[in-house]
Amino acid sequence: MNKVIRAIFMAVGWLLAVCNLISCDSNPGKTKPEKIDYLVEKAAQAHRFVGNVLVLDQGKVIYKKSIGKANVAANLVNTDSTRFLLASLSKPFTAILILKLADQGKLNLTDGLTKYFKTVHQAKLSKVTLHHLLTHTSGIKEFISKKRPFLEADLSQIGFKFEPGADFEYSNSGYVLLARIAEIAARKSFPDLLSELIFRPLGMASSGVARKLDTIPNLAVGYQTTDQAQPAVIPYSLVVVDGAGSLYSTTADLIKFNQGLNSNEFLSKQMRNLMVHQHVKEKYGYGWYLRERGGIWDVAYHKGDLPGCTSFLSRRSQSNQLIVLLANAGGLDLADLENDISRLLKAKE
Repeated sequence: MNKVIRAIFMAVGWLLAVCNLISCDSNPGKTKPEKIDYLVEKAAQAHRFVGNVLVLDQGKVIYKKSIGKANVAANLVNTDSTRFLLASLSKPFTAILILKLADQGKLNLTDGLTKYFKTVHQAKLSKVTLHHLLTHTSGIKEFISKKRPFLEADLSQIGFKFEPGADFEYSNSGYVLLARIAEIAARKSFPDLLSELIFRPLGMASSGVARKLDTIPNLAVGYQTTDQAQPAVIPYSLVVVDGAGSLYSTTADLIKFNQGLNSNEFLSKQMRNLMVHQHVKEKYGYGWYLRERGGIWDVAYHKGDLPGCTSFLSRRSQSNQLIVLLANAGGLDLADLENDISRLLKAKE
């Protein structure tokens, strides 16, 4: 019995010690902005973040902060006007471009690839639709070349990992194809289409398609790590990932983007519903990963990663909440910080 009692006391002591540690590390902020600031500063001090943060709740900005340098060599700090490469956070824009063209009747989501690429004759390729590309269910193996942009002739050499529609596998090549299909359907260039159908209507004057990085005003220099000691180099032109990862933007412009997605004037209700519908078991819609919070499937998010830049954006439609994390350091895992902030937004003050 003495041994049992001793074991119980030891267990209680251990639990008290753990509780004490948790208490010591608890968030000292009293308001949501103060609590978010604690999380952001903690991440920065732990070398897990450098860049810009913006948080909306009920459609209002409740927190924004810039951390670190936009350009160490020029001694320029990150500010509200700093532009960041979005990397794969570009994919929601490509999906929305396709949906807007569908709204205009210039293409259909059930269209097959052979409608747009007439010179290709491959039985399996003819089964691939825009829906498959949008949902990463085409089965097409990655074929992007870092040496040059996509050419239609590349399709003759395409291989498949599975039958179209049979499975899910994240694909940059699929979104490169979507960008080219948009160009063919609308007879305009990808940069012009984004400007005409998304950036200009939403007033996103600081957003665009990246080409020569050193010619983009206020673009943050990307660094290998958060200590910003060594610039990162992207060893290819971003034109090769048009549709999949070539955009840049600011936190302020992404607020306007979020507002547009809440408006029937920008995108029809039908297309907005399709955008956030769970089309595949991997919780993916059109251009967005989807997840539930509190039993409600209303969170859409995407992240991006290129040498020297990491991005994460999540939006919750019911509460008109938006979390934007744009970092000019590569290889960061921003999911934990985003998740911690989202939990604070859900909690009552």
